Amino acid sequence: MPDRFLPTVITFQGGFATDLASQVRELTYLEKAENCIYEVSGAVRKVGGTERVNAVQITGAPDVLGMFDFWLSGVAGTSTQDFVIVTSDGKVYKEDDGDGVVDDVTGAAVITPNAIPIFSEARDLLTIWFSTNNTPLKYNQVGNVAALGGTPPIGRGMVFHVNRGWAWGVNATPSRLYYASSTNIEDWTGGDTGSIDIDPEDGDRIIGAISHKERLFVFKGPFRGSIHVIAGTAPSGADPFTRTTFVRGIPLQTHLSIVPVGQDVWFMSDRGCHSLEVTAAHGDFSEADITRFLKKYFREQINRVKLDKVCAVNYDLKGAVLWGITPSGGSENTQVFGISYIRAQEEGLKPFVWNRDCLSAATRINPVNKLKEVVFGSTDGFVLRQDTSARSLAGSIAYTYRVKTPSVVIGRVDSQGKPTGDQPVTIHDIYMRSRLTGNHNISVDIGRDEKAPENYLFNQRSSGFILDQSQLDI
Repeated sequence: MPDRFLPTVITFQGGFATDLASQVRELTYLEKAENCIYEVSGAVRKVGGTERVNAVQITGAPDVLGMFDFWLSGVAGTSTQDFVIVTSDGKVYKEDDGDGVVDDVTGAAVITPNAIPIFSEARDLLTIWFSTNNTPLKYNQVGNVAALGGTPPIGRGMVFHVNRGWAWGVNATPSRLYYASSTNIEDWTGGDTGSIDIDPEDGDRIIGAISHKERLFVFKGPFRGSIHVIAGTAPSGADPFTRTTFVRGIPLQTHLSIVPVGQDVWFMSDRGCHSLEVTAAHGDFSEADITRFLKKYFREQINRVKLDKVCAVNYDLKGAVLWGITPSGGSENTQVFGISYIRAQEEGLKPFVWNRDCLSAATRINPVNKLKEVVFGSTDGFVLRQDTSARSLAGSIAYTYRVKTPSVVIGRVDSQGKPTGDQPVTIHDIYMRSRLTGNHNISVDIGRDEKAPENYLFNQRSSGFILDQSQLDI
């Protein structure tokens, strides 16, 4: 017998947005998307928990401020791996055999406490530069770290581009970009070396850089902001170095917020996240801001004083970029802001947040299963493997997956798409479709107008049908 029930299917495919309408007819975004991850199938699920990479806590339980998965090919045809860690007490550690035990390789190096490291691998050397302008260090998997030779600039960061090291951040020359020899990463003063001044005395300084599509993109900030492009392959000759301005008005806050994403580069400014590819097409306009519907979040829910502590990583196995940020009122990076791009062509970009420590971020080839995994640095001396099968954070700490929809208009609408008067709607049944993951409850709150929401529990029991216990057609 026909009825007049109006079935409505609500999915959670939209991403987190704070600046859109609070009442919608079709659910294309969410007011809250916490502790979730989007799948290539279109499903959204609770993100996995964390596990400790180092089973033994680093002495003194320091903040883990930097990590790098350092591989050497060597000359014997066998690659070797050291996972290098820098902590807030001025120490450098390595983990090299997958046993979860770290070894102190600081040696005689002097590092200012709470220095943020920038790693750059070049010519079988790992170089480490610091936000506090300490002497840059080198490491070759043998013995302890040591000072980088060749009187390098005492800068804050370096990248490797066209076979050279490019360094920046010298206090006396904040807009000067230095380049090393094309044959020796420890030669910064010979005839094949030099420097390029980038808009000196403009009130900003060089914050970061990235080698992308045979060009070096140089970012200035943290106030007015500009991006510049270094082209060419040598100081002189047929293809000399040249500088052009790419865009103005987008101030980078930290080099560690820059992350390559396929054929593009994403980065975070003081107002949101951006794409180099989109910026090239639109310049300094709202279209270039891939978080343009999250202005309220970046204005009110992030501790803006700590934007220079942001770190980023591309979780390419799940198609998402993750930025560790300090939430408003906080003092350290205890939240992750993410953007899923795994179904960007079909459904667009989908922002979300995770609530967990992320003082530093890196990818690491797991020495046991060889999978590329995402790891975060904690506030208590541990490196934390992310999105594991566990549904708790290391230390058996529970966390909750939450999504919140805007008010969904279910009643009929007029020709203009607006609700036609006060039309009471009765919900006769509610169903939930999910993948079975265990004997856990999903809690759903449904509210109408100003009334208190009603709560419904859906059990995900995965033990199958049990005779004399399970019930059908309830």
